[in-house]
Amino acid sequence: MRDDARAQVLELQATIEGMREVQAARERELATAAHAAGAASAAAAAAAVRGSPAPAAAAAGTASPRMGANGMGANGEGGAAAQGPLGSLAQSLSMSSKTGGYAKALSDGMTAFGFGGGSPGSQPSGAHAATAAPHAPESEADRKMRELQAKQAAALAEKRRQEEERLLSSLSTDLGYNAGRPVAAVVVFRCCLQWRAFQAERTSLFDRITGVIGAQIERQHDDNGALAYWLVNTVTLLHLLQKNIKPASGGTKKSSARGVFDTLFGARTAVGPPAHNEASIHGGSVGGFKAVEAKYPALLFKQQLDAFVQKIFPLMRDNVKKAITPMLANCINTPKVASRGRAHDHTSAQQSMLKSWGDILGVMDALLETVKATHVPRPLVQALFKQLYAFVNVNLFNQLLLRRECCSFSNGENVRMGLNTVEQWLTSTGREYVADSWDELRWIRQAVQFLVIGNKQKRTLEEITADLCPVLSIQQLYRISTMYWDDRYNTETVSPDVLSRMKQQMTDVTSAATHSFLLDDDATLPFRNRTFATGPGVGGERTTNQTTNRNSAADVLNTVDPRVLAELNGGMPVPEALKGGDYSFLERELKIALLAA
Repeated sequence: MRDDARAQVLELQATIEGMREVQAARERELATAAHAAGAASAAAAAAAVRGSPAPAAAAAGTASPRMGANGMGANGEGGAAAQGPLGSLAQSLSMSSKTGGYAKALSDGMTAFGFGGGSPGSQPSGAHAATAAPHAPESEADRKMRELQAKQAAALAEKRRQEEERLLSSLSTDLGYNAGRPVAAVVVFRCCLQWRAFQAERTSLFDRITGVIGAQIERQHDDNGALAYWLVNTVTLLHLLQKNIKPASGGTKKSSARGVFDTLFGARTAVGPPAHNEASIHGGSVGGFKAVEAKYPALLFKQQLDAFVQKIFPLMRDNVKKAITPMLANCINTPKVASRGRAHDHTSAQQSMLKSWGDILGVMDALLETVKATHVPRPLVQALFKQLYAFVNVNLFNQLLLRRECCSFSNGENVRMGLNTVEQWLTSTGREYVADSWDELRWIRQAVQFLVIGNKQKRTLEEITADLCPVLSIQQLYRISTMYWDDRYNTETVSPDVLSRMKQQMTDVTSAATHSFLLDDDATLPFRNRTFATGPGVGGERTTNQTTNRNSAADVLNTVDPRVLAELNGGMPVPEALKGGDYSFLERELKIALLAA
């Protein structure tokens, strides 16, 4: 059955194709006949002026080169019978010219071909209209209408240019926040949506916006307040673009530009209805605004915003690192040999170290207030603090293992007191801002615990690696064990047997990656999927690689409460910097149509 149906479909397609070829041939014959009829009419008119009695014969001879003077074909047969439609037209012209003139003959001939019909004055239609009727001169009314439309278009273009300039000028100022929403991000998105910039094949608007943002970031690169402002605006704008625009599907027509989209932005496209009109975009018709099929400039703008987020985040982090690095040098005490056993010197060292820890926490407090005031999304705040405390961990741990004078009992006690103040600060701040930053300090915490633990000579290797210092590698344990010295009670380090076993395990390990006992500062951005090794494990072997799922910068806000994100679509007052322009659409709610999955 399916084969029969397929055969019928193919036969029908062949029939349709044949009909199209017949129609094309018929149209070519009509064009030839019309040309011949025009020539015959001209010859008849000339003969009438001269008084010639044989216009019909001339017309018949001109209408078809294959007809003889007597109306017979070149092969001696009747013209109509031998030549088909052309012969019929020539015969019709010859007979009708005797009764109704050449105009009627031409009309009858065209009717015989199924072209036109009716009175001789009826107008042709379709493709023949252009050749049948000459171009009429432009009337005065048409000219005035055309000039008026040109003036209106120029006025609209100038108005749009002024609105864009006002928007760009406002971006150079702090537009602030409205109910926690970054005004600059919402305004830019709504304006581009209202002006249909996302659908534009060519526009300079996006380049000019990124130019203003980039200039502000470069000018204020050492100001975390300004950087936090632009971080929240760029990540919010990026989120709005991620949720509301998509690469243009291009319909069924394929183009070379589609390959560029597939390479840069992936092949995921969707075919949907055309974008709604402006009324539906900002609180208009039923259904609301649906995802815009964006062209290349809008998609490139999205990439540029992602790059801004990846630039601003490390700038903020590095500014804090630069501020606390001098303080970290004072958080590990270097006791002098002459001052051993003196309680006064020990107390003074503790106070100096606690002051440095307090200064570090003061920097963290200032950062916390900044991100709160600028409404930086919680996922970014948590990632920022985790990376900063990881930097503290690496700095202190490496200092401890590089300088023997730091691996003392009293220094271990002082560092432990400082870490206690950090723990109190993290607890009071709350996990909603700092997440599990305390875990980032595991290496220095366990190293300090080893320094201050008593009865080291009675500890077995299994007890040290499994319970006391599980995250430290065997190289790190051997290093701290051999450098330890007690500047207060003269206690000894671990037993010679434990040291021998540690050394043997290091010898058995062949991986070059495990030879180093120092930690590396991980400056990876928290926006990309990555695979990492957790570091040297027990026995000197690195633990199994683990994959950490990192969101892209565009997806950072996905973990935020959807009710908070929905508020981005609400109306807001027109900012003071934009008053005087046509920005009333900002005051209306942006209705988003929910698409079926």
